[in-house]
Amino acid sequence: MNIQRYALSLVILGLTSANLFAIEKNNRDRWTTPVKKGPDKEVPGYLVNLGPTGARGTLESKSFTVKYIFADSPAVGKLQLDDVITGVNGNAFQVEHRFGHHLTRMKKFPNVGYEGPLMDFGNAIEESEGKDGKLTLTVTRGATKMDIVIQLEAIGQFSKTYPNGCKKSTFLAQAAMNYLSKNEHISREMCHAKCMSGLALLAAGKTEEVKKLVYSWNKIPKFGIWVWPASYQCILLSEYYLATKDKAVLPTIQGLVDVLQKGQVADMADYEDRTHGKMGNVGHKFRTGGFGHNTNVGGYGTMTITTSLAATAFELAKDCGAKIDQRKIDMALAYVRKSTTKTGYIGYHTHRGSYSASGRQGLAIIAHRLAGENEQNNGYIKLASLGLSNSKKYLNDAHADNILAVCWGLLGANVSGDEKALRDMMDYNKAWLNMARCHDGSFVSLPGRDMYDKGYYMSSRIHLTAAMALVFTMEKPKLQMLQK
Repeated sequence: MNIQRYALSLVILGLTSANLFAIEKNNRDRWTTPVKKGPDKEVPGYLVNLGPTGARGTLESKSFTVKYIFADSPAVGKLQLDDVITGVNGNAFQVEHRFGHHLTRMKKFPNVGYEGPLMDFGNAIEESEGKDGKLTLTVTRGATKMDIVIQLEAIGQFSKTYPNGCKKSTFLAQAAMNYLSKNEHISREMCHAKCMSGLALLAAGKTEEVKKLVYSWNKIPKFGIWVWPASYQCILLSEYYLATKDKAVLPTIQGLVDVLQKGQVADMADYEDRTHGKMGNVGHKFRTGGFGHNTNVGGYGTMTITTSLAATAFELAKDCGAKIDQRKIDMALAYVRKSTTKTGYIGYHTHRGSYSASGRQGLAIIAHRLAGENEQNNGYIKLASLGLSNSKKYLNDAHADNILAVCWGLLGANVSGDEKALRDMMDYNKAWLNMARCHDGSFVSLPGRDMYDKGYYMSSRIHLTAAMALVFTMEKPKLQMLQK
């Protein structure tokens, strides 16, 4: 649905935030469309994960309705389907949630965040795990109201400096790593999940597991290369070489660099020649230095996220000895800087765009940090860090794949060296991270505001689990791109 028409319909109908979600639920298929593989394929749709309880449900105005319970979870024998959870640890949910599709794009709901049941539940998990692990849920079952106690593991609370200097973060990182190590099918995941899994395992020193993954990916695709897989592949292989000095991956690294260099918009004449003069039909800007979705750029145009991703790949490949035109790197970074406002917001392309910028901001910081210390790069990192602080409430409000925002936003905040940016991002989203945790040590993306939610449908757990394994171990980074 066109967002302007959607917003107008709300005005005409005089809808409030209380019944807004009901409209969303009726018009979206998110609740009833399950994934096709993995541990979530039996779950009847993209439901809100209720932390390590093992239950999932729909989010109503001031409550959750249980719609699925994992067989081996703490919620078994405690909760039942269609239980309505109205409070936790003795506190009723008081604030109506405003967490749903596109709300940050609507002037009626500025600075939305996720206050309400979602945050209250996540904070209660934190409270209970810091004591005896007992989580008390206020439940209405039919006509009966009752308190139900779910026994969680008493793993402690996040420290004031988490993920740095934090025992709970270390515990969660290890649990996430164990989950990844048990999933041998990672090599068949999409490039995002495959790369992030390899990086997490590499950061944990599991070089033999990484070697197997890397060797299965140690070749250049023979047909139509997209910037996403080429960049992610180059990043993982480069980090692997820098950690192991295994020369077997060097030819592929150079080959990927060559492909990416050709895919960059070097000048408008070159672009128009490759697209036969067709400048696209979706309103994107076409600036020199940028990258699109694929190496032919196509009519869709250039974007900041793929440009920063390619720049990161270039910098890491250069450290491996790959031959690369420095001008290409400089142009890519300049493209990103030109797309950044005075408040640190980075647009989808140019200054404009919607959805959270946290993933774009974090990745831009990493790319500029890899580019080296100088006045221009340091000044830009400071600006992008300000943008991260301003984006703290929109971590999950990303386009197409929410995990990109979570992963790169949190990693970039730490790499920035800006303690305020790191604390703003980590502290505000502490409850969100608790709610995204599953009972088996993995993480699953919570419903975001994008109508596609590809981070769930394409890789329900692997991608975010790997990302969080990295986030919770970034105190002592073993990866080149995470060095402060």
